[in-house]
Amino acid sequence: MTQSARARTDASRHDTLALVCCVGAGFATLLDSSVVTYAVPSLADSLAAPTSGIQWFLAAYSLTFGVGLVPGGRLGDAYGRRPLFLVGLVLFLAGALFSGFAPTIWVAVGARAAQGIGAGLVSAQVLGIIQDRFAGARRVRALAAYTVAGAAAAVVGPLATGALLGILPADVAWRAILLLNVPFIAATLVLAIRFIPAVARQPRRVDLDLPGVAGVAALVLIVTMPVIDPGMGSTGIATIVVASVALIVALVFWERRYSRRGRVPLFVPALMRSRGFIRGNVIALTWFGSALGQGTVLTIFLLQGVGLSALGAALVLIPGAAARVVASSFSSRVFARVGPVLITVALAVQVAAVITLVSVSDTVEGGALLAAFTTFEVVVGIASGLLEPPLRAVTLGFSAAPFHGVAASFLQLSQRLSATFCVALVTGLVLSGGGGAHAASVEGLRLGLLACAVLLGIAFAASCARWKLPIS
Repeated sequence: MTQSARARTDASRHDTLALVCCVGAGFATLLDSSVVTYAVPSLADSLAAPTSGIQWFLAAYSLTFGVGLVPGGRLGDAYGRRPLFLVGLVLFLAGALFSGFAPTIWVAVGARAAQGIGAGLVSAQVLGIIQDRFAGARRVRALAAYTVAGAAAAVVGPLATGALLGILPADVAWRAILLLNVPFIAATLVLAIRFIPAVARQPRRVDLDLPGVAGVAALVLIVTMPVIDPGMGSTGIATIVVASVALIVALVFWERRYSRRGRVPLFVPALMRSRGFIRGNVIALTWFGSALGQGTVLTIFLLQGVGLSALGAALVLIPGAAARVVASSFSSRVFARVGPVLITVALAVQVAAVITLVSVSDTVEGGALLAAFTTFEVVVGIASGLLEPPLRAVTLGFSAAPFHGVAASFLQLSQRLSATFCVALVTGLVLSGGGGAHAASVEGLRLGLLACAVLLGIAFAASCARWKLPIS
């Protein structure tokens, strides 16, 4: 073997090992997302948590995700991925432990907030590593592997959760569920220490734009308040509208001033001027928010509206996750054949599926309704598996090498902000239909799904315009 061939082989091996760490991190963090909703009913009873506390528990993770994500991406670009990757995993692990042993709902909320920061640091590095080490079709395949990890977590998580809830007492089971990802996080941490390479520190100043980060965090908190606290009166909502507008104006003013001083603002001008990057973010945030919203709606309805056990609900939803695993495995091949039209077709299928489920949910019940849920999940799982890796690859392909981490952070921040709003919104809709009346629960289900359909419609409309593939 020649020296150049040996060098290529070593580089390929290092790329593969780094991807294994990324996939492990993806599985560990996304496993948490796949099980947390199942813990809510027993957690609420055990900690005597009010509805507002539960909504904060579900929203805290996404609210703080960007706090770690945005500076994490920028620091990773400047100083290398390894230190941020390791710190994020440690913080995520600590948050998991504190949430699993939380004595009150508000301790659990705080622990979930810490987990969100850790997950943000990790996620920025994961997509940054994939962008740094893979290009073209190899990047789509690497992103597909990351998607497969998330879909696999959606299969493993509910099955393990159902078993725990069936074996353990309710006040112990929810704690075991929240601790379920601990061994996977620890294993990923060991792999990352060994296989994520260290790089030399870059001798340059890093612009974190902390006022910009704080402003975005405050805006997210403000606009989410009406859905986290549905009982807010008209005066409170008016105050929020005024405060949101004022904060947006202040952010625009600050970002322009920061840029004029020769520094790199939070909203990097090179990315903000890219129509392809912005369009990809609009599609990603509306699709992702809708996807998490759909999962939350169906899970809560199955647990509380239908009265299924956690294992029973998992058996209804798992075929969709399995279908997503299979579809993700083939996404790079399909994308290579048909191009970005795959994104549009996949979104159209999901819009049709949601509208169909809304239509039949008022006319069928019992086993037929559960069969409709499973069919819906399989269709959406296939469409999502084909959609996600190409969408990420195309969107991130519009970023230049110096901004790989920043672009990945912005993409995921867009998705998580959407998720924060959508999960809080649909949770409120479904719970507002509670009180023991099955018809009220069905109405909450329909309202939540319709909200998700609107978001998917926006994503579909944005995907219809032609764009030039930026992938190299």
